[in-house]
Amino acid sequence: MKIQILAFLTAFLFCISCNNEDSTLIEKKASYDVYLGGVDEFKACYWKNGQQTFVQGGENLMGTKIIVDNNDMYLFGTNIDKIDPKPAWYFWKNGIKHNVSEYLNASNDPNFSIVNGIVHNGNIYFLGTLTNPSPTSPEDKYQYCYWKNGVKTVLDYYGGNNNMIMNNMAVFNNDIYISVRKNFNYSSNPTPTWDLGYYKNGNYQSLINGTNELLSHSFINDPSNPSQSYMLTKYTNNLDNFISSAKNISSGNDMQIPSNILQSGVNQIYFEGSDQYYIGKDFYYKNNTLVTMNNPSGFNTIGHFAVKDQNIYTIRYNSYQPSVKFYINDVETQSLPNIFRGCFNSIFVVKK
Repeated sequence: MKIQILAFLTAFLFCISCNNEDSTLIEKKASYDVYLGGVDEFKACYWKNGQQTFVQGGENLMGTKIIVDNNDMYLFGTNIDKIDPKPAWYFWKNGIKHNVSEYLNASNDPNFSIVNGIVHNGNIYFLGTLTNPSPTSPEDKYQYCYWKNGVKTVLDYYGGNNNMIMNNMAVFNNDIYISVRKNFNYSSNPTPTWDLGYYKNGNYQSLINGTNELLSHSFINDPSNPSQSYMLTKYTNNLDNFISSAKNISSGNDMQIPSNILQSGVNQIYFEGSDQYYIGKDFYYKNNTLVTMNNPSGFNTIGHFAVKDQNIYTIRYNSYQPSVKFYINDVETQSLPNIFRGCFNSIFVVKK
């Protein structure tokens, strides 16, 4: 039985009116190529400006992330058949398929696993775990690693108990950042504790210590001030109390979010120029201004969000329908009828 994981991405159709203001908006939108990565009829694929392309050898696979870098198009993917006990990972560069385990010389390792993959300035990065080829004790049997263009860097080791959870990675100013939850203390009273932090070029920095359940953590960079980077965390200390925190990963100070914004509802933060976007489940703030998703068709749950030149791109869901839709500036431009057979999983917008 094939179960499709939700996906997000974009098509490019325009509603054109004749006045000068609309013409200016169309010119802005037309100056970008909009890519969606995902799956359709159980085949990995992508859409560029609404035109669909199925990738080579994509049967029973799904595209999970699409990136355009230095005019090269990358699509990351994995299995869509969750009954398969042995997941596999792939990426396509300009349509050519690569098996990640072979690319990283780990095809014979049954413990090999990939957490994330990104591309930055022509360099391909992966984050994952595998068997330590030269263990000295049961406590260093496995490795937490990242790879840059196939070259491995070991972050830490573990034995029978996995004591670290890796999540996101990013590259800012040629520095490699990896967010982690680690140093679990199951014997602490009254409840276990953990550290939330990040690796910068292989060196660990702790940001938060606590007893709460971590929900997510991701990196944010301020393009208007490239030296300033942040890590957004979202965690809960009970089922009713969600806490979001954005910390400057250089100073450790909290990011100043406008006081009228309820931080607990913020799932993503985007910077574009001097504008800051705070994205929740069915709303976003542009600086201090609230924009609520209130589409009459009911597709108001934001899955993915992107902004370019003040144009807003969203992949959205309806709790009562199985389809997924893609919107540009709240105008529906593309949809898939059944998320169990096809979905948009990623958005990437690039200037032509």
